[in-house]
This record gives sequence, C-alpha cells and structure tokens, in this order.
Amino acid sequence: MKKTLLLLLLISTMSFGQTRYWTSYNVTIEPQNVKAVYNLFDDYFKSNPTSEDVNAYLYENHFRDNDNNYTHSFIWAGSLEGMGAQYAPKENNSWELLITKASQLIKETHSATMGNTVVNVGENKPIQRYFYLDVEDPEKYLVAFKKSLKYRSKDRQTLLGGFSAGLSPDGETHWVIVGFDDMKSAMDSGAYRRSNPEAQKSWEEYRKNRGNTRLVRSGLRLLMGSW
Repeated sequence: MKKTLLLLLLISTMSFGQTRYWTSYNVTIEPQNVKAVYNLFDDYFKSNPTSEDVNAYLYENHFRDNDNNYTHSFIWAGSLEGMGAQYAPKENNSWELLITKASQLIKETHSATMGNTVVNVGENKPIQRYFYLDVEDPEKYLVAFKKSLKYRSKDRQTLLGGFSAGLSPDGETHWVIVGFDDMKSAMDSGAYRRSNPEAQKSWEEYRKNRGNTRLVRSGLRLLMGSW
C-alpha cells in the first residue's frame, strides 16, 4: 500500500503534460450482442455529445489471460474538472435508459477501475498493447521511462499512468500502453529498434535503469468507438 501511495504522489508531481483521469468498466458481451451494444452507445452520443473535457471509449479486449477474461471495456477519460462534472449527481433519463438496455445485452460484469494518465504521447491509436507492472522503485522507473521517450517510434502512441481504485490482488502499481496503426506493428513492436542503434541503446538503458520491474499482466485491445 505504501508503494502504491508513493507511486501516485510521484506521477502527480512528475507528469509530462496535463494529468488526465479515467474510469473503466469491464464486462463480457456475447458475440451476437456486440453490435447492438455498440449501436446503443453510438446513438446515445450522437444525440448527447460528450463535453470538451471528457471522452468516452469502447474497446474490445482482444488478447487476454484467464484472469483478465472480459471481452469489452467502456472508459471515461478527461480532465479532473470534466470527470468531476461527469459523475456529479444529476437527472439524465436518456443515460439511464441506455444503461438499462445495455445491461440486458451484457452477459456479466468483470471489474471496474479508476486511475490517471500522466504521459500521453502521440495520437490515439486503434490497436493498443497494455502492460500492468509491479515496480519496486517507482521514482527510478519514472525517470527511466521519461528518458526512453526520446527515441520512441513517432508513429506510435505511448501512455503511462497509475491506478487509484480497483486494483487486483496481483500487485500491479502502474500501467503502460503502446498504440499502433496496424497488427503488423503490434506483433513486432521492437522492429524499429533493429534499424536504429540509438533507439536500441535507449531501450537497453531503460531496462537497465528502471529498477526491478515485474510484469503482472499484458494484453491487446481494439478500439471500437470513441465519442
């Protein structure tokens, strides 16, 4: 717990841009109901656009392990003010109707988490590999991560953040996401380093200087919709 609290303090003070906040609701939807659920959300947001400070996303959890075996995530993300307004008590009959209809098409709920994003480099990508990590020395890791961004592949998205609620018992302290335009790039994410000695050296220095880091979980998700 002390390690997690330290991480949250560090990523709040060592941010590389405006900190964003997010919530994620993870569920399982049967294949025959996926399109109907997407259409419900798409129709709702066409008539009720999100504010300038908040975005909504629907992802398919495409590659996942047995303990992470939900099929889809619905995510709110935005500024602290925007997210606060999003969750402020208010009457919204259209949203309540949407949730009622969507719930009838959802097979089961899996989990819900909350956290923040302190690094968001590059445009949002349709294919994202995610990594949950347990870091022994959060400060050391964050310094190494920041330095490694200099030689990142410019056609990718890189995100770093922490959890504040909904952590699993597996010990994750923070997460990294790398976004891609296509599956070829996602399958061989280190290809760009093989033709760039400086990028390869930067990667090796990152691994050497980040401290003891344990991979808790990894997966790949596909963007279905953003509003």
